[in-house]
Amino acid sequence: MPFRAEDLQDLVHLLEREPQWREALRAALWTDEDLVRWLRERLPRLLQEDPRLGAEVVGILAQTLSPRSELLRVLEEIRAVREDFGRRFEAIDQRFRALQEEMDRRFEAIDQRFRALQEEMDRRFEAIDQRFRALQEEMDRRFEAMDRRFRALQEEMDRRFEAIDQRFRVLQEEMDRRFEAMDQRFRALQEDMDRRFALQAELLRQHGRELRTLRVGFGSLGRRLGFGFEEAVRRIVEEFGGVGPLKAERLTLRDENGELFGVPGQVVEFDALVHDGERFLVEVKAFAEEEDVLLFRRKVEFAARHLPQPFRAVMVAPFAHRRAIQAARRLGVTLLAGEEEEVPGEQEVP
Repeated sequence: MPFRAEDLQDLVHLLEREPQWREALRAALWTDEDLVRWLRERLPRLLQEDPRLGAEVVGILAQTLSPRSELLRVLEEIRAVREDFGRRFEAIDQRFRALQEEMDRRFEAIDQRFRALQEEMDRRFEAIDQRFRALQEEMDRRFEAMDRRFRALQEEMDRRFEAIDQRFRVLQEEMDRRFEAMDQRFRALQEDMDRRFALQAELLRQHGRELRTLRVGFGSLGRRLGFGFEEAVRRIVEEFGGVGPLKAERLTLRDENGELFGVPGQVVEFDALVHDGERFLVEVKAFAEEEDVLLFRRKVEFAARHLPQPFRAVMVAPFAHRRAIQAARRLGVTLLAGEEEEVPGEQEVP
């Protein structure tokens, strides 16, 4: 781009504001020959354009140059200076034009790079926008699918919970019905148990009366028999053991230390001791119960510690409870019973 007059004016104004720049520029660009050359080239036109400048120049020259030859020499030098200034300004103008062209070329290259960068940025931002739009569409699609799955899950849960509620209601009704039936059965069982317990109580009362009568009868019989009781026992044992003849006599031991009942000096009586060869310690009961067998077993152990010879434990009872028979078997007591009896309402203990 050519160096314009406006550019020169700006340079002149800048040099006017900065005198040191003006002196430096003058020292760098204008020698005396350059000044003379510039005056030769530019001064005539300046004098024509500005008459006042011509008058000032004439006055200055009149004061400094009196001879005409000297004036001609000055004018010649001014012409030379003007020509030299023209050449120099033409060179400066060429340099400025070259600089302007280089700057234009570089700014054009920068503009091209900026345009390319702008196009690349636009392309990339467009690609990012497309990816964001695709991502937004994918997210919308997936969230829509999730919403559908949640709605389906909610409906499935509602359906299953409704089915569970129905099953619970049916189960509750079935449980209520069964518990009602169980209550009825328990009430009937309670009534039957009450009836049976009442019957058992009545039977026990009757058996109690009968047992008291039997005990009184056997006690009276024993007192009346006297020595005949031992004879009866002897014969029973002889028949049982298959040995004889045997002797039968009552046996009385004293518990000095209270081993049996915890009372020192207590007399322990046995119904009969049958001996003469094999020995039998005999207990006679009208009706043998389990407690009688247990007590007899304790008395037998006590007698075994105080008698010098071993013996066999035998219990004789016309009637015996089943539990008494079982206890005798466990404890090694021989129970000679006529009949086995059960107390109504009792269950056999294994």
